[in-house]
Amino acid sequence: MKHIAYLCLSHGWGGLEMNQIRNAKAMQDRGHAVLILGLYNSMVIKEAQQLHLPFFIVRKKPSYYNWLLGFELAQLLIQKGYRELIFRNNREMSLAASISFFARKKVRVHYFMEMAFGGKKKQWFRTLRYTFFTTWNCPLPYLADQVLENASISLKKIRRIPSGIAFQDHIEIDRLDARQELGWPTQGNIIGVVGRIDPKKRQDFVWEMFAMRPQENEYLVFVGSSTADEAPDFEEQLRLKIAAHPKGKNVIWAGFQNNMVAVYKATDVLIMPAINETFGMATLEAQQANCPVVGSNNGGTAALIELYGGGLTFEYDHLEDLSMKINELFKGAFPAVQTDLLKQHFRFERVCERIENEVLN
Repeated sequence: MKHIAYLCLSHGWGGLEMNQIRNAKAMQDRGHAVLILGLYNSMVIKEAQQLHLPFFIVRKKPSYYNWLLGFELAQLLIQKGYRELIFRNNREMSLAASISFFARKKVRVHYFMEMAFGGKKKQWFRTLRYTFFTTWNCPLPYLADQVLENASISLKKIRRIPSGIAFQDHIEIDRLDARQELGWPTQGNIIGVVGRIDPKKRQDFVWEMFAMRPQENEYLVFVGSSTADEAPDFEEQLRLKIAAHPKGKNVIWAGFQNNMVAVYKATDVLIMPAINETFGMATLEAQQANCPVVGSNNGGTAALIELYGGGLTFEYDHLEDLSMKINELFKGAFPAVQTDLLKQHFRFERVCERIENEVLN
C-alpha cells in the first residue's frame, strides 16, 4: 500500500481537477491511502467529501512562489506518512518542488502533464525545479517529444502514461432519450462544444463559424461554465453578441453537466476548437461514446484523432474549413474510431496498474 497525496489548489472544476479526484478515488479503491490537498470551498474539496476521500484544506490560494506553504505541506505529509505527491497543474510546479525540497526528498513528486508546455523552458531556475520531480508523466507520445525538446530534464524521468477513462461496454441511452433527458431539441443536428467558457477554448471562434452557416435546422450547444474564481467577462460578452444575432435563438447554454454520456449521445458533432489542447479529455470521452469529433489540427485532440480515428481535424484559424469538416462528419465521411485500441491504451484499470508499477514503484 502506498500513501499518495494529490495536490490541486484550484477553484475550477474541469478535466484537470476531475482527473485528480478520479485517480485518487481509484487508487483508494485499490487499497492505497490517499489525501487531497485542496482550497477552501473549492469543488475539489466538495467532491472529495462526497466520495469520502480524506482531505486537507488550504485556506488561501498561494502566490506563485510560496516557500512557507511548501514547508508547511512538506511537514504535514511527512507527519502523516505520505511519501508520494501527484499534481497536474503546471502553475503548481514551484510549490511541488518546494515540498520536495523541504521534505528533503522524503516525498517523491510526480507531475502528470495536462497543460500545454508553451515553448522553451530551459532557464536555469526551471531546470533546477525539475530536478525535484521524480517522474514526469505524458499522456500522449507527442508531449513526451515536446518535453525532451523544450526542457532540460532527464529522459529516465519521462513516462508515457495517459489519464484513463472508465469504459462502458453497453451505453443504454439512445440519441432521442438523451436529448429529452437534457431538454434539448429532438429534431435537427446538434453541434456541441464541451469545456470551460474561456478565450483559450475559443467558443467565440465557434460562434463566428456557426453564425455564417445557412442551415436553419441545427443548434449550437455550449456545455460548461466559466472558471469559478475568475471574472466571467468573456462569457458575458459572448452571450450579448449571440443574443443580438438572428441565429442566437439556435444557441443553447447548457452549463455544467454531470451526465456527460447523455451529452455525447445527444450530440451529432463535437467541436474541440482550442489551439494546442494538451490532451483533450472530452475528445477521448466522445470517441468512447462514438460521437464524431472535429478538432484543431494541432495538440492533443489532433493526436487522438490521428491515432484512434473517430473524427477529422480543421485548420485552427480557418472558419470555412471548420464548417466544411462539420458537413463531412454529418455525412459520415471520417475514419471510424478504433475502439479496441482505445480501450487497450486508456482503460482506467490499466492506467492505474501502470501508475503503480511505473511511477509509485
